[in-house]
Amino acid sequence: MILGINATKSSVVIAETKGAGDKFALMTIRPILFQIGCGDDLAELLRTLGALFDRKSNGAGLIIALLKCSSGRFGSCLEAIKSEAMIELAAFQHGLRVVKVAPQSLKKALGGAADQKWRDRAAELFNPHGKHRNWSEGAAGAVAVAYKIAGERSGSTG
Repeated sequence: MILGINATKSSVVIAETKGAGDKFALMTIRPILFQIGCGDDLAELLRTLGALFDRKSNGAGLIIALLKCSSGRFGSCLEAIKSEAMIELAAFQHGLRVVKVAPQSLKKALGGAADQKWRDRAAELFNPHGKHRNWSEGAAGAVAVAYKIAGERSGSTG
């Protein structure tokens, strides 16, 4: 199982997936909402992530696919960067493997038209009828990173 994770300003979005290629399946999308105002908020996020990782890691080789926060002029906000650190810490504490994925790599992994954005392609592939709520608020990234890592693990290209 791969948990695709995307840290945003106000949530950590987790996509639970299985399979690869034509057999890739999105099982659930779960946002963990948070506010980071102090250290207690970070500790609570860490506890929540730890509890989730405990439930999901049944010894079956759970992998965390994490969409890396960006830096620079259009980079990620401080809250997303802090929550990314909590994700990595929780995974480490539970002995889980984290594979960081750069947003720039998703276009190639998802395929699509040359001028198509990766988020649009992810919606086309995994949310064509708009049934997943909050798709544009982190779910697209969470599912896309899981798909990319699933493809790499199975040896498929994309």
